[in-house]
Amino acid sequence: MDELWRPGYPIDLRTDGQRRRESGDPLSPDFEQQAARVLARSTGACVRLQDDGSRDRMPDISLGYADGRVGFAEVWRALDGRHAAVAATLGQEPVLSAPGLGREWTVRVDRNFRFKTRDGRGHHVWVPALLAEFEAAGRFYEFVPRPDNLAVHPGPLAGRAGRLGIRGLASRPVREGGGGSVRFVPWGVGGRARDDPEAFHAWVDGEVNADSGHMRGNREKLRAAGGDESHAVIGVTVTTPWAVHRALSADGALPRRAPRLPAEFTHLWLIGTDPADRALAWYPDRGWFDPARCWATD
Repeated sequence: MDELWRPGYPIDLRTDGQRRRESGDPLSPDFEQQAARVLARSTGACVRLQDDGSRDRMPDISLGYADGRVGFAEVWRALDGRHAAVAATLGQEPVLSAPGLGREWTVRVDRNFRFKTRDGRGHHVWVPALLAEFEAAGRFYEFVPRPDNLAVHPGPLAGRAGRLGIRGLASRPVREGGGGSVRFVPWGVGGRARDDPEAFHAWVDGEVNADSGHMRGNREKLRAAGGDESHAVIGVTVTTPWAVHRALSADGALPRRAPRLPAEFTHLWLIGTDPADRALAWYPDRGWFDPARCWATD
């Protein structure tokens, strides 16, 4: 065991530049560190964040057990890059002053949100102009039963908004002394409080078996590293389907079926990049479980 090791805490061997870059991520600051902490607490192993870029094909994390076993882990976030870019850009100015409007609007946008229209108008211009048309038509969406309400209230204006990447609208009268405004909310996940094991397993199996350069690289690194265990650690993000978020909720049922892992992965972890009720892990000798119910370091 490393002399720097404390049970339940990973040893971070990354460079200062790597840590600064990961900590500066606006959507999930340093998810690798978060994942390593979960693995350290759950396994009791000496967990190292080891990939410092000093050599090719180095797995993100190593695990050293007291009995001499060695494991490796690859960590990634299941993230739609376009959605992340929209969220990060809007996060720099989530509320837009719009004095020409008579209401305070909340605008829910998805990955298809257009920052510029074909005629070159930026969202600072075209969004207030479109909302002014909604106000003129008396469509205020003051009582909104569901966030994607434009889909259930069709019409020419709703259709145009949808084609520009707007999923839902809500508004209220301006407050005394205030003015019109537009608050942007990137589209998140949501759904009924009901387990959907088929959708859950379809997504998990598709994610770990994806034929993409990124996933081929993950599998190759673990295959080359060897070791007694090879862990796939997936960050569940705002772009992950609702069925997966539901499985991470406190009252969600534990999955029953084993994931269809490729040969390079022996263990699987699902950890929310945003606060979630729980994480999930799958081990070949115990199936699915909630790591927080059996921290090895407690």
